[in-house]
Amino acid sequence: MISVPMAPTQVARPFHHAGWVYEEKVDGWRVLAYKDVTGVRLVSRNGRDLTRRFAELAAAVAGLEPPTVLLDGEVAVFDRQLISRFEWLPGRPKDEAATPPILIAFDCLYARGKDLRERPLRARRAAWLRTASRRGPRCSSAATRGWSGRTRPRPTEKGGRSPGSR
Repeated sequence: MISVPMAPTQVARPFHHAGWVYEEKVDGWRVLAYKDVTGVRLVSRNGRDLTRRFAELAAAVAGLEPPTVLLDGEVAVFDRQLISRFEWLPGRPKDEAATPPILIAFDCLYARGKDLRERPLRARRAAWLRTASRRGPRCSSAATRGWSGRTRPRPTEKGGRSPGSR
């Protein structure tokens, strides 16, 4: 199962349109987290395998209850003010970081043997929240954080790529 993550669309200010969801823009590395019977893989937007680089996150995904899952998210590190710091991912300054790398999942594309990509976002989020309720501390759900700000298009809508995206 190969998938390409959606790119966020940066806008000047929030708006309300049917089918759009508002989420905070997290400065991190976009990742698809695959879990199946063969193990876990963390893959960047460019197709790079990041599993070894973020072995602790791969272990957290492996610990999720469903035997199969595909999460679309962002790996981020936060400073003491809980601002995501993109520049710290390659080798963050340990004395300044408030968090280790965290996987923040935006979407659940596949779970429990079912391809969810054609399902409404509401149903995919519900699948992730069922999984996230049993997660470890290294996986988080954007939907439960009460974040708002930037927008992400639904899979059936086309969106532009944000200027700082990887």
